[in-house]
Amino acid sequence: MGNLHKKSAVELLNLISSKQLSSREVTQYFIDRIEEVNPKINAVVLKFYDEALKKADAADAALANRKSLGKLHGLPFTIKECFDYPGSPSTLGVLARKDDKPTATDAYVEALMQEGGIVLGKTNVPQLLIFIESANRVYGKTNNPINENFTCGGSSGGEGAIVGAGASPVGVGSDIGGSVRFPAAFCGICSIKPTMWRTPDLTRYGERTFEGPIGSVAGVLGNHAEDLNLFLSIINQQAAKTRKVEPLQDYKNVDVSKLKIGYYLSDGIFEPMPAVKRGVSEAVEKLKSLGAEIIEFKPPNPAFAEEIFLRILTTDNAGLFTKVLDGEKPMPQLKNMFMLAQASPLKRKALNRAAKIFGQKSVTRLIPYFGGKGVENLREWAGNQAAYRAEFLAAMDAANLDAIIGPVCALPAFLHDSVDKVGLGGTYTLIYNVLGFPAGVAGISEVKKEEAISRKLSFDVLEYTATKTQLLSEGLPLSAQIAARPWREDIVLALIENLHNRQFF
Repeated sequence: MGNLHKKSAVELLNLISSKQLSSREVTQYFIDRIEEVNPKINAVVLKFYDEALKKADAADAALANRKSLGKLHGLPFTIKECFDYPGSPSTLGVLARKDDKPTATDAYVEALMQEGGIVLGKTNVPQLLIFIESANRVYGKTNNPINENFTCGGSSGGEGAIVGAGASPVGVGSDIGGSVRFPAAFCGICSIKPTMWRTPDLTRYGERTFEGPIGSVAGVLGNHAEDLNLFLSIINQQAAKTRKVEPLQDYKNVDVSKLKIGYYLSDGIFEPMPAVKRGVSEAVEKLKSLGAEIIEFKPPNPAFAEEIFLRILTTDNAGLFTKVLDGEKPMPQLKNMFMLAQASPLKRKALNRAAKIFGQKSVTRLIPYFGGKGVENLREWAGNQAAYRAEFLAAMDAANLDAIIGPVCALPAFLHDSVDKVGLGGTYTLIYNVLGFPAGVAGISEVKKEEAISRKLSFDVLEYTATKTQLLSEGLPLSAQIAARPWREDIVLALIENLHNRQFF
């Protein structure tokens, strides 16, 4: 029983249902794994072990009476801290919420439990859920399970870390700009962000949830496409009770040899590390060998997608986020973003001039995107978003593409405390949140020693930080991001199944 973490959740369920293993044995195994790895990575911040073992015993008793509790009968899993769960706070990494008392269970988590799933614990997040490092003043910082000098990503970073450490079969997270994809890529696992209108995030974020022109969605992290599909199907069924959604198609019916797939290696804004490009290229070659038609594709105007993303999410002085802090200072990773969102036009102009003088090209590009206010501003940029989506779909139509493959990020992972300098690592993830497309991550390879090299000399803090990151990156995972048209999660999952390399297990 020493390698249960190498089995898929579907395999574990089969072992439980055939009574080769009990739910208690499986649950205890992953509890022991968490206790083994968590002191080093600090991924699971709230633990429900006693309750989980009682539920495991109940699952075993039901099975002894030939009764199934559902599709997840007796299977343990973990959830992102922001999802409401009885007796535990949903702090979002904010001190003012440390005594939060949810009045109900998150509907998606409840649906998974109704199918017999067992929640082991909650995992760490960034303050406010909005930067790519899981660190906050409530629970501290989470380390990457492969290299502790690096972050596990965010905002579903605790999930990425604990699944990547082989201490949870499946994790449930959310994504508004890359939050289930960064952790998967950084920690060597796979994940899927559904179509934006399929599984809206139900997190209690102040007085509202993450729905709007760019909405957060619930997603899944794991190490097998079949596990992503299983959990997503249950979450989707729950979402379909309250809104009209397209059916989730069966990814096993997708014939990869009949797909036409576009690929790109750079967004032209943040040039990826050569190893990152190699990872995508290896994925492309694998799909070619499976008979897929592959062509080079240039996404239309990714810089405009970046502008849309920032203008919408930081409108009205980034009030959506700052109000939730309730007086707490933003983490250093957020300080500059909030300062730009709240600065006067005169101050932003002065900052822009200073950035140009000191050769900070990346900062100079971003500063004009901040400062929008009012409903009319939001309506204008929502209109730009819709027009951009139409333009992008037209480009896919012209090339007759079923899917797109590219990097997740310009770097294989971020060093701790560097997010304020590298941002989202390019436009690679946010573009699919602006578009609303489903997107997932497959692990492909790892950075070789000879690839851990410097970048060209630059005074730009982004480039300087990227060089420092690359020099220390040997052994980090390399991943590819797969996106498809709205409602075609089946294509994303089929490509993950054919590409994901479980090398870190």
